[in-house]
Amino acid sequence: MTEERKLKLPFFFIIGRPRSGTTLLRTLFDAHPNVAIPLESPLIKELGSKYSHIRSWDVKLLTEFYNDLLFQRLFKFWECDLLKLKSEILNCVGNYSFSDLIKLVYLNYPSYFDKTDIQLIGDKNPTFSTCPQTIFKLFPEAKYIHLTRDYRDNILSIMKVEFEAPYVSLIAYRWRYAAAQIEKLKIKYPEQFYTIKYEDLVAEPEKEMIKLCDYLKIEYVPSILEFYKVKEKLLEKYTVEELEKIHKSLFMPISNINVSGWKTKMRLNQLKQADLIAGKYAGLNGYNKAYSSFNVGIYLSVLPGIVYGWISHIGRVAIDQFPLKTRIRIQEKGSILAAIYWMFYNLFKHND
Repeated sequence: MTEERKLKLPFFFIIGRPRSGTTLLRTLFDAHPNVAIPLESPLIKELGSKYSHIRSWDVKLLTEFYNDLLFQRLFKFWECDLLKLKSEILNCVGNYSFSDLIKLVYLNYPSYFDKTDIQLIGDKNPTFSTCPQTIFKLFPEAKYIHLTRDYRDNILSIMKVEFEAPYVSLIAYRWRYAAAQIEKLKIKYPEQFYTIKYEDLVAEPEKEMIKLCDYLKIEYVPSILEFYKVKEKLLEKYTVEELEKIHKSLFMPISNINVSGWKTKMRLNQLKQADLIAGKYAGLNGYNKAYSSFNVGIYLSVLPGIVYGWISHIGRVAIDQFPLKTRIRIQEKGSILAAIYWMFYNLFKHND
């Protein structure tokens, strides 16, 4: 592929809350022979704050870009050929945009699926669901697939994993916050946003993927639904235990077993909290609340989670103003603090 054609390839984003099926959808597109969509890494947002304004590049600036790229969270898991990647980046002396360099980086991701003629580049990062305006400014011509999931199932799913505090009010607030931010852009740029429900995707994957491929103007390839067969190739490099740590469900056919689990697994008080916080965004995303009336007692019980969620978002906005390397250090310390929190949480939970 010529450099000119690489830079003209269209770009799309999958945005949605963690545990909403974004990894499944990303894997389906990765299984498509004409799509390049790497594992997640928030490098677009992180590097964009420093380099998005640059239109003319020299070797020194390109080298700095490459070095910063290597320190981005999760990028090491891409397992790129770094010598090849560096060579391509350093060849971009002259007038190039930030999105041009990002496309070159993404095209260097070595997918485990066979690729033939790349026609489309994609990105999947759940963290972008809370700052879609930032991403839209960096890629204003891209298409955006908004994958949403019933907030009650989403809450229960997130409470099983150790990357967000296991409080219904906090998780529900973050679901609502992301829904509100995305809704603003969908209203303003309706042609660039396509909303799909997780429940529809797992119920009729072929039907929904045909529609998504049509939206992105690529041919639908039936074999993408057999993505789980790549496990055989991955077992040449990883153990079964290592693969299951990544995402056990990705090595099995698509199932809707986890749909509407909240109806039997969510406690009444949790359900009332979730419905209260989701508010109008439940209906806007196609979900019916079980409890619609306002309850002062429930509101007072969720208020601390709402306040904490709001403060944490303000804090993230403030951190984004720091220089790139300072942000990385703060994020690393935040990961350590989160690990310590979960260690004590699990300890006390076990003792109880």
